Amino acid sequence: MIKIGQIFKEFRTSKHITLLEASRGIVSIPFLSRFERGLTDISFTHLLELLNRINVQLSEFEFLYQTRSTASNDLLPSFQHAYQNGDIKQLQSYLRDWQKQTGKFAKLQTIQIKMMLATLGAASITDSELIILKEYFISISNWTFFELYLFGHSLPFLDKTFMFNLFEELRKKKIIYEDFRHDSFSLLFYLYNNIILSMLEEHSIKSAEILVLQLEDYFKNQGKDYYHHARIFNLKGLTIYLKGKKEKGLSLIKKANLIAHLTGQDPKFLTNERNYLAKYLTAEELVYVFDFSDVQL
Repeated sequence: MIKIGQIFKEFRTSKHITLLEASRGIVSIPFLSRFERGLTDISFTHLLELLNRINVQLSEFEFLYQTRSTASNDLLPSFQHAYQNGDIKQLQSYLRDWQKQTGKFAKLQTIQIKMMLATLGAASITDSELIILKEYFISISNWTFFELYLFGHSLPFLDKTFMFNLFEELRKKKIIYEDFRHDSFSLLFYLYNNIILSMLEEHSIKSAEILVLQLEDYFKNQGKDYYHHARIFNLKGLTIYLKGKKEKGLSLIKKANLIAHLTGQDPKFLTNERNYLAKYLTAEELVYVFDFSDVQL
């Protein structure tokens, strides 16, 4: 796990600032040296003073810390990667690790991984676990990335009225926004994606259509990667299909699948898409939206 002292040292040395220059009047030289080596913690007040001394903004410091620590310290992208690729064995491994740990956070992580597995048909969620989730969401006054991510995975399992009301509350309070961290853009998309799919399953087609339009409008000028564009085509296509405009809807769904195919997405991803779409499309329609035989690679 990367230490914040290491990040501070990286900034300090890149600016050719000595320990003496950085620490003078704030902390002792030995203390700053220990902090940079990860041997001691530091107060937030002193950290802000030190950052000001070397002319580094807190947002810059946070961004570099997240960038450096994502691979070794941030588990959520690892969970999501395994889930997106339908890697049940990897998720089960994560689950066993977290089931050995204690505390509220470990319990929430365990439930989150179980929800991923349940969506893939490899686990189930108990009523008591759902109660834990609902009570936790109700108790939160300051939502962070973790809570929003957890909420996104909880959507298919929560009572629909509770889910919709909480989602609307988050939107009205502007809690769902894109400034949590450097990859939070995907989180915003992820929440919309899951709430739209939940609405479609409940046959709330008009509500889903409104959110699809909001999502499409928000993302149209963002220049996001192929995955997000493909998902918008998929959501829009499925919504249009369920409204009765099947030909147009199937065309958009096929376009989404084609993007994933042409960009070399993991085959497990398309398998998961096929399994989900099988809930709505006929066998003949499934063949059509996954038929890439006329595409030259």
